[in-house]
Amino acid sequence: DEPSLVAMLAEMLKGLGYEPVAYSDSGAALRALRNDPGGFAAVVTDEVMPGLSGTQLTETLRAQLPHLPVLLVSGYGGALLASRAAAAGVTRVLSKPLQRTELARALAELLHG
Repeated sequence: DEPSLVAMLAEMLKGLGYEPVAYSDSGAALRALRNDPGGFAAVVTDEVMPGLSGTQLTETLRAQLPHLPVLLVSGYGGALLASRAAAAGVTRVLSKPLQRTELARALAELLHG
């Protein structure tokens, strides 16, 4: 169930000390990012979600927020997704099931170098 996955990820991020804003709808997430472009340090998105896919969301974001780090989570990895994600401007791809330590490390690298 997608909303529970979103809630689980938000809890994981809170536990890591972040202040997540969670959306289960890509359109709502895109509106929030456009309305407050400086209010977000990074985007964590799933490849498979209602509306836009994670790579489509990233492509759309790149026009307005070219430097915002995007972490794409997917249960369906592989070379095809990796090349599509790179072409879309995704900063990093993580595989499901998502491990807390892997998420923490990826976000730390994206946000702090």
